[in-house]
Amino acid sequence: MSGFRVEFFDIWQAGYGGASVAVYVAGTTTLANLYTDEALTAAAANPQTLMAMSQDGVSYGKFAAPVYTGSTYEMVVNSTDETGVIRAPITTLDAQNASKATAKAANGSVNVELEDWLARIVHAENHGVILPSSDPNASAATNTATIVAAIGAAAAKGGGAVLVGAGIFVHNPFTGAAGVIVTGLGADATTLQSTAGSAVATLSGDRGGFANITLDGASKIAGSIGVFSKANDETVLENVLIKRFVTGMKYQGGRYAEWDNLKIDGCTSGALLYGDNDASGGANGDEFRHNHWSGGIVSNCTGVGVELKYIDKKCWHNTLSHIGFNSNTGVALRVFGARWTDLEDKCWFNANTTAIAVQDGTDTTLVAENSVVGLRMNGGLVSSNMTFTGKCQDVIFDGVDFSGGTYTLTTVGNTILAKNCIEGSAVVLAGNDATQWMRCRDILGDAPASTGVTTDAVATEAWSYDLAPGERVYLEATVIGNSRNSDAYASYHIARPAHRPASTLAYDGQTVNFTLGATLTGGTSGATARILADVDAGATGTLTLRDIIGEFIDDEAITDSSGGAAIANGVLAHQNAALLGATTDVAAAPTETVAGWAVDFGVTAGKVRVMVTGAAATTCEWTVSVRVTSG
Repeated sequence: MSGFRVEFFDIWQAGYGGASVAVYVAGTTTLANLYTDEALTAAAANPQTLMAMSQDGVSYGKFAAPVYTGSTYEMVVNSTDETGVIRAPITTLDAQNASKATAKAANGSVNVELEDWLARIVHAENHGVILPSSDPNASAATNTATIVAAIGAAAAKGGGAVLVGAGIFVHNPFTGAAGVIVTGLGADATTLQSTAGSAVATLSGDRGGFANITLDGASKIAGSIGVFSKANDETVLENVLIKRFVTGMKYQGGRYAEWDNLKIDGCTSGALLYGDNDASGGANGDEFRHNHWSGGIVSNCTGVGVELKYIDKKCWHNTLSHIGFNSNTGVALRVFGARWTDLEDKCWFNANTTAIAVQDGTDTTLVAENSVVGLRMNGGLVSSNMTFTGKCQDVIFDGVDFSGGTYTLTTVGNTILAKNCIEGSAVVLAGNDATQWMRCRDILGDAPASTGVTTDAVATEAWSYDLAPGERVYLEATVIGNSRNSDAYASYHIARPAHRPASTLAYDGQTVNFTLGATLTGGTSGATARILADVDAGATGTLTLRDIIGEFIDDEAITDSSGGAAIANGVLAHQNAALLGATTDVAAAPTETVAGWAVDFGVTAGKVRVMVTGAAATTCEWTVSVRVTSG
């Protein structure tokens, strides 16, 4: 044991020259052991006689050499002057009980006993034996008992964190408690692993959950559920990976959850999120609503990745933000009678068999509550199939990149809106209601679309837009013109509808009649289109087509989704765009001061244009902003 220095007489002290200093064990009349070294090996005299020095008539005293002791002490000088108890600074707690010692946080104002500080986080290892699977003495039963005891200790304090250290810990099913968060050292560092064929971790009470941890079902044991929760609110899942269960998560109701960076991998069903009263379990379930899942990925699920479903309670107003769905061989996201589901902040769907499936609940007596109303996806990517059936009210995709897949619309009750989206050439529309897939586009809103300069009276193209065959648009343009060498200017706001007629494809060798509304496919080219009209002369005829993807090839076999069959006789005949109706000129430059200026719409082939005509021999600059509504 190391000692500490008896410091008072390390320096000259006035009035104590030659004094006798006795050092006692604090609170006793026993002389303390003194030493001349910190290791307490070289004994020193007790009492000590101080050295003496006089200066200006004052006598000073100090120790002749440093003095050390190993116990709390008090000093008596010349048998009369007492210093009081002097305690050693704490340098080690070996064999010491410092539970009642106090500490204060930096910049804090309250001293807190150490035992209270340490109790704020419940360490599982302080409540029993918990060993990682790398230890030959590891036991699932023992580990579970320790975890349960630690959860109980945290619950007794009103909630808090239960900390599990690094390693893979095998365990049996256990139940959490209100306000208790079972926390690891990171999803890559701490794993709770179970091979139970039941609910492995059951949440009980509001505000409970997991953080910084992996929950592992090992090998998808039949009946296994990673996390089960019934009617618990504000549950917490933060930096959690759930993997290799038959069901990763099952919620029978719950509200106001906040899940952050939650990952699910390799399950049959990733997350079953139900509005479920659970009549079979005592009718104590709830609606599933106003829950928020932000960040993470759902991958390699073979049945369904995430299912939001109305069972017999509402499943509504739930938000998935910046979630990735990758390589799920079943349905990545199924919206089953759920309402007002938001996919925010660029959710993405890649390499899934079916990315999104939307359908109403199967109980037709509950159609007022279990039909899909409100599904909105803002930004992001879809690269595989989607299916839609049922009411599908207010289903809106805004700014989504559709890079591929077949989108099947079967008996859809409302238009599905693709607004400001990009559709790749590999996208195919199918189903008996494929016409319910509607597109619209706001080009740049009210921002400038283009700027330029004119120096003569010749019409100049200021802006243009290529129409797809069969596309109809409504155009609104705002144009500002300013002279560069005078104070002259002009302003315009014009609007006009336009369209491009659908393209035509001649055929011969017809063996089965074509069906209007069906999808036509080229046997060699793979091109697709929707059939709008058929001028049928028996073996020959002409189809009118829109929603065209690719180019049909002369003499290739063409078939439709209802069995129609013939041979292409030539290639697509594309039509020119045309303006419709009269120009509406709003506020037509009432204060125009640039003589000869003019603005109007025009068409060239399949393109609509805004044409700006300047004034002769006048240098004018223009700014054009255009809004296009497309259908």
